[in-house]
Amino acid sequence: MSKTLGFQLSGDAAEIYEKVMVPLWFGRWAEQLLDVVALQPGEVVLDVACGTGVTTRLAKQSVGETGRVTGLDINAPMLQVARDVAAGLEIEWIESDVSDSGLASDSFDAVISQHGYHYFPDKVRALAELRRILSPGGRIVMSIWNGHSAYTHALCDAVERHISPEVASKQRGQRLTPSPDDLKTALHDAGFKDAGVKTQTLEISVPVAREFVPLHLGSMPIAAAFHALGEAEKQNLVNDVEEAVSAYAVGDRLVYTDTVNVAFGRK
Repeated sequence: MSKTLGFQLSGDAAEIYEKVMVPLWFGRWAEQLLDVVALQPGEVVLDVACGTGVTTRLAKQSVGETGRVTGLDINAPMLQVARDVAAGLEIEWIESDVSDSGLASDSFDAVISQHGYHYFPDKVRALAELRRILSPGGRIVMSIWNGHSAYTHALCDAVERHISPEVASKQRGQRLTPSPDDLKTALHDAGFKDAGVKTQTLEISVPVAREFVPLHLGSMPIAAAFHALGEAEKQNLVNDVEEAVSAYAVGDRLVYTDTVNVAFGRK
């Protein structure tokens, strides 16, 4: 991703992301992604848009001591958290634009990416680069949100009402992702063989809105806009989300379904 676009975090947002969002959302989706890619001991893997590294760490567990894993991201704060959390694991971390990685051609058995593809400013160049660095027969597997969940839809509506349409548009953009047909076509056009898309669904359980919403927004690129609100405005935003998702309240949790598309192909 370029330095001016994509999923950019600042301040302590990366730490909150790792502590809150990874256990509740991204760690579970990472396990689902790795089920599809089926890494083997000794393989060489690149995790693109690795963020704070949950998928990278799980990939390292899969390939074992004889395998090699590299995490690549453009966001320095997230990479620093990734390095800290993975201390002691033999993982290489690279801060780089995905379209110009500088990595050797034909050098990876698998390229994986969790919720990163739709942030690539130039998707054609990015896919060409990822195909270049894959070894012959190597595979690419990328998970991408399949639109909004009931919770994220309610959250973005509340952000629009209480912060601004512009900030809400930025938050909504995380889920404005290519269709399965578009994903398959993009991989095919980039030269990948056996391109396809698999849909995965999980039941998500998070704390009730009054607890979860401030943590969630505090881990996002729009964190500064949320923190700039007065306490009453923050509470009104949270109350709106809580009311909108009341049908999904189960005790002290919000329980709802969420869906991703997993695009895959081979060099």
